Amino acid sequence: MESGDAGASGLSILVVESDPTARVALLDHLRRNGFIILESEHGGASIRAAHERPFDYVVTDIDWSGVSDGSALARWVTASRPEARVILTSKTLTHWFPADSKMAGLPVLMKPFRQEDLDRLLSPVSALVIPGS
Repeated sequence: MESGDAGASGLSILVVESDPTARVALLDHLRRNGFIILESEHGGASIRAAHERPFDYVVTDIDWSGVSDGSALARWVTASRPEARVILTSKTLTHWFPADSKMAGLPVLMKPFRQEDLDRLLSPVSALVIPGS
């Protein structure tokens, strides 16, 4: 489901969060900050969305259950859309990625996380946007 117009920042973000309460809070925060949002609960819809269009950011829960998972989405995005910044979220933080893996350098936020921590991770790309571009 897509929401938001080209807001203050106009940056696009794919949000994948299986917990409805966490997803609503996250989406509300991102809308207030002017992001163009595509949201997904999990699975195939988010992977199809990532294939169909570029995003400035992908914020994905890596604790999905089912056929595919947030790690698979993150690996695809880092390989196929290297310009996108991927931010992982997890309730457990028991994930281990080999040092030579594309996943090793990705930021992981422990849920529940503070909005300020997410904002800190979102700011590097925002700082590169040239007003009026």
